[in-house]
Amino acid sequence: MGRLRDALRALRLPTDGVSAREMTRQTATAVEYSGRSPWSDNPSLNLTPERLATILHTVRSGELPDEYLELAQEIERREAHYRSVLSVRKQAVERLDVIVTAGGEGRREQEIADAVRGNIVRHEGFPDLVKNALDALGKGFSVHEVIWDATRVDRWFPAQIIFRDPRWFAYRHDDQRLSLRAPYGNELTPLPPFAFLVHEPNLLAGPQIVSGLAYTAMWLWMTKSYDIASWAAFVDRFGYPVRVGKYGRKASKEDITTLKRAVAAIGSDVGAVIPDSMMMEIIETKTAAGAAGVYERLATWSDGQMSKLVLGQTMTSDDGSSRSQAEVHNQVRQDIIDADGLQLAKSLNRDLVRPFVALNYGPQERYPSIALQRVDAQDVKLVADALSSLVPLGLRVRAEEVRGLLGLSHPEEDDEVLELPSDAPAAATDTAINTALAINAAGDGQDALTALLDDAADDWQEITDDLLAALDPIFTAASDYDDLIGRLQTALAGWSPGAVAELVASVTFKARAHGVHEFDR
Repeated sequence: MGRLRDALRALRLPTDGVSAREMTRQTATAVEYSGRSPWSDNPSLNLTPERLATILHTVRSGELPDEYLELAQEIERREAHYRSVLSVRKQAVERLDVIVTAGGEGRREQEIADAVRGNIVRHEGFPDLVKNALDALGKGFSVHEVIWDATRVDRWFPAQIIFRDPRWFAYRHDDQRLSLRAPYGNELTPLPPFAFLVHEPNLLAGPQIVSGLAYTAMWLWMTKSYDIASWAAFVDRFGYPVRVGKYGRKASKEDITTLKRAVAAIGSDVGAVIPDSMMMEIIETKTAAGAAGVYERLATWSDGQMSKLVLGQTMTSDDGSSRSQAEVHNQVRQDIIDADGLQLAKSLNRDLVRPFVALNYGPQERYPSIALQRVDAQDVKLVADALSSLVPLGLRVRAEEVRGLLGLSHPEEDDEVLELPSDAPAAATDTAINTALAINAAGDGQDALTALLDDAADDWQEITDDLLAALDPIFTAASDYDDLIGRLQTALAGWSPGAVAELVASVTFKARAHGVHEFDR
């Protein structure tokens, strides 16, 4: 219990009323025939514009009726285009790489980051957590209950992460905090710390509940629903050709009855039998196709507005747009994906990563963090080129940040890792040569070189002797520039590339600093 309170204080969360027992059991559970029933009605039945306006007005007034959340779910089930574009947006975030960045470069920080990877990112429920948390895009919020396992000594692990029905929650009027509804009555219970993961994407400034995409989509859905119903009625009435039967003056009542039956049957049968004294004519309605186009254009417009709402663009996979247009729109969608990933990562770090770390490792100056981002081949090349150019010039970069940019995890102790072959030191050798030349030109000849190498020896004692033994006679014996390059290549051929690169970065920076100082004087 002491560690739990310390973790709460470290994250500046209230400690009153929080117990370890509550964290290990479910609290937001379904209750039959109550306000937390697992079943729902169908609010779309007999839904009129007036009733929809009333529901949305209630939401704007600060209430959160079940009808609104049920309707938000219903249109996702029934409206094919809305479901399609919303799924595209969700799946784009699901495909992002999950990167864990340690709070520092020390062994302790790496250990904590590895624990986050092993117990959260690799948790069997993590993919479903990401998918279900994005339900907040439509409804404005999503809630997962975290059931902790404290059976191991001094260790807390998220045993279950369960998606909860949004109808079981509501916003308080005073502070707009999301709270748990009581099964019976109108009482709202604050969500205890560490027990719930709440995702509230910042899609629109103002009250959170009206920022969900479903709030706007409901009007578009209703417009399209009325349009489709009218379209179906129009087709039923005017979409079929008019069938006309003609009989002569001498036709008997029996002949007329036979003709009526034939006219009625011609709509479903391939043919009909009538006396040769009668005739049947099928008249096509020339204006029907043009009138029906009005309904189709309205439905297409509604789909386009729905795409613009969810994806930020109106182009869909079935409108025949060109490749260049697709590339432009994909770039717009990527902005939305990046924002969705950034905000979801913020919720994961706040309600899952930091509690896990604080419970198991105590307060941290810097906590590890999860990032959802896309890493492609072009980004990898860009990062590699930048590092190869800047690190030898003295730029200090955290290895964990580089791994995050490349989508690589920190290798564990027993992992097989890739290493530069010992017989391929050419790149490090060339860098060392350029550095040695810069050192020689930066200061007062051999004295500056010796001072810098002596200073570098404090950190790299294991290779400093080799460096001094190689460079000192080379500069003395070289007759010209080409001779110096050849001697340096021969001398550095057997050195460890990694060690040379680390030393070169440090010495180059000091050499440049020394040269600037000498120039200023």
